[in-house]
Amino acid sequence: MKFIRLIFILLVFFACTNAKTMTIHRSSAGTDLIQPFQKPTDDTIRIAVLSSPNVIGKYAQSVYNVSLATLMALRNEHYEIKRYDLANESAASIAQALDAVHRDNMNAILAPLTLTGAKNLVTLESTISVFIPTVHKRDLPSAPENIAFGAIDYVAQIEALVPYMANSIAIFYDNSNVGNQLKASTEEVFLAHKSEKKKVSSYPVDLKGDNIIAHLSKPSPFNKASIILHIPVVKSAILTSHMTVRGIKEHNILSTQINIDPALLTLTQYQDRKNMILANSLIEFPSNIYESNALMNNDITFDWIQYATSVGIDYLVATLDNTDREYTMRMINAQVIYPVELLRAKEYGFEPITAR
Repeated sequence: MKFIRLIFILLVFFACTNAKTMTIHRSSAGTDLIQPFQKPTDDTIRIAVLSSPNVIGKYAQSVYNVSLATLMALRNEHYEIKRYDLANESAASIAQALDAVHRDNMNAILAPLTLTGAKNLVTLESTISVFIPTVHKRDLPSAPENIAFGAIDYVAQIEALVPYMANSIAIFYDNSNVGNQLKASTEEVFLAHKSEKKKVSSYPVDLKGDNIIAHLSKPSPFNKASIILHIPVVKSAILTSHMTVRGIKEHNILSTQINIDPALLTLTQYQDRKNMILANSLIEFPSNIYESNALMNNDITFDWIQYATSVGIDYLVATLDNTDREYTMRMINAQVIYPVELLRAKEYGFEPITAR
């Protein structure tokens, strides 16, 4: 009996001395610090997540969750990740956060900022590696070399849709900065590629989509036209259902990443979307990163900001460790180059029709 007890005690002691636990600390600034509890090592990497919940809302938390899950997939030990919340995206607020990042000896920053915040960030002197998953390098071509960008390329998606556009297009867009930019890009790309006989009409959609019915009151302008959707999935569902009700015979319905969403399949009837083609850039999913995010209920399959965040963490870890990235998308001029595939919204899912 004594011998059995001795063996049991030795087993417990062995388990306790070799187990790894994870602790969550709350800093004085009210941010989360998560790290494996173990002896400090020289190869520990420390990544800061810098964002303003007041500006990007729920994405502040979801981006942090994706960052943590992706970091756990890439490194099962020797890492720290800390969240730095900004009051806003002003240069002063970002500068204050950068000071804290440097004091904490962080090695890199993932910064899901709007274009306004990114513009303020690039004016501040810092040599730390930064990845901005929400902005395209095209919008900040003179950014310092230590800043990389990971937003998907809506212009490339629009260009991939051009061969499917009729000579007449009707653009429905959110009356916001992003919506106006997408409308302008669509007009520019369309007019540059199509023949002489071409017609463009544009329809701003208000916040709740209340003016959609008014836009469709006369069906004739939309018959045989390509309907371009730069509006979120709920508004797209309202619009396409009313097109069916009004008996509009469009050439087709085209959309970018904004409508690659399972909700499209539940909010619309197949008759409403059977003529729809969508551009998608969320194609590559390394198994370890995908599984780790799935365990934490993160949506890197359809949410492009969460997807770009996982791409960014992978990039920062590879940069710090001087190793190969898990994602194989090229990085050109500090911008991730995403592929584009075209999908049809079928009865039960999205089906590829072409890729490049």
